[in-house]
Amino acid sequence: MSSMSAGGIGSGLDVNSIVQQLVAAERGPADARLDRTDRRLQAEVSAIGTLRAAFSGLRTAVDALSSNTAALARKTTLPDGAGLTASAASGAAIGHYQVEVLAVASAQKLSSGHYATADTQVGTGTLTLTSGTMTVSVDIDDSNNSLGGLRDAINAKAAGKGLVATIVQADDGAHLVLGALSTGTANAITVSASGGDGGLAAFTYDPPGTTSLTELNPATDAQVKVDGMLRTSASNSITDLIGGVTLNLTRAEPGTLRELVVSGDPAAQRSAARSFVNAYNASIATIATTTAYNPSTQVAAALNGDSLVRSASRDLRDQVSNQVTDLKAIGITIKKDGSLAMDDTAFDAGMANDPGPATRLFTGDASLAKGLGDTLDRLLDTGGQFQGRSESLDRMTRALANDRSALDRRMDQVQARYRAQFVALDGLVSKLQSTGSFLIQQLGLSG
Repeated sequence: MSSMSAGGIGSGLDVNSIVQQLVAAERGPADARLDRTDRRLQAEVSAIGTLRAAFSGLRTAVDALSSNTAALARKTTLPDGAGLTASAASGAAIGHYQVEVLAVASAQKLSSGHYATADTQVGTGTLTLTSGTMTVSVDIDDSNNSLGGLRDAINAKAAGKGLVATIVQADDGAHLVLGALSTGTANAITVSASGGDGGLAAFTYDPPGTTSLTELNPATDAQVKVDGMLRTSASNSITDLIGGVTLNLTRAEPGTLRELVVSGDPAAQRSAARSFVNAYNASIATIATTTAYNPSTQVAAALNGDSLVRSASRDLRDQVSNQVTDLKAIGITIKKDGSLAMDDTAFDAGMANDPGPATRLFTGDASLAKGLGDTLDRLLDTGGQFQGRSESLDRMTRALANDRSALDRRMDQVQARYRAQFVALDGLVSKLQSTGSFLIQQLGLSG
């Protein structure tokens, strides 16, 4: 809005002040109306954002329930001190198994004879080593013709796969030790020598033939029986003996049966149900906050009486109320304010007694999770009701900004009109004053 720069010229009228007061008086009601609209729109935008966040949290919790991840969670139980541990993947078959660990798998370890030091020369030629599917050939010449040089050459070629070479300094001298990196007879080490001066023959090992090296630890397979059925494995970790169950063998106990129990994991199911209850209660509380009315102050919240929120609230409450029997069977009850309460002990007992209610609540097309998910998708998805409301509020906010700009332009015109009128009035008053002074002088009335 343009500013005014002068008061009355001859009349003494304060034109600027008068025009400002008149414009302010005319602008005031429109400004107040626009401010009220702006506050209402901002409150609605904030309230819709708060509801969207709460409902998004509820949808995440509902999706976790309906995905069956928690329902299919499994735990394993073994007696203390058993010669194995076990873990079960989601969906593993529930059952009881008698397990007997006959042998654990071990990795082979071989040692050379003693040498004075790691720098002692050992001979030249080519040494070929195998372990499992790995085969490496190591060339030893005058540049690396020592026990330490042989170790370094083997490790460089093996590159951390198959086997590793070390030197152990014992009382009788230095020994080259070869260790397989994987357990099982299939990963046993063989070593052959060729060419050179023949000194590398001291490191050969290929039973039942040449055995220049000494076996410190044999390569053995694991053996385990499950319900009397034998399984041999190169590894102590067996993943395909019982579907979805991994056995890790730690100690052989021939003749000792250990009971392995694979069961549903109530902790995972309880956690998912607890997350759902908390998210549902947060949504109900947010609805109450954004639609509240204070009769004492007669102040209504931003979404009080809003049809979209009323409909969403009714859908959520009705779907939960329709499942009250199954919810109660797993320790979840509806309180007077519509929120949910969960008793963890009752939940565990209900799940152990009969998992049917939980299945009906959280899985299938007729489940509570499916109904709530459909409602929340309708509200939250792209093109959903919340997006439509947000876009409507955005349009109204832009329209409000346009109304303010239009008001500014109109007030500029009003100001210009008032100023022109009062400047003309100022000139007229000045002329009248001048005429009056002239008449007084002509009539001799002065003095």
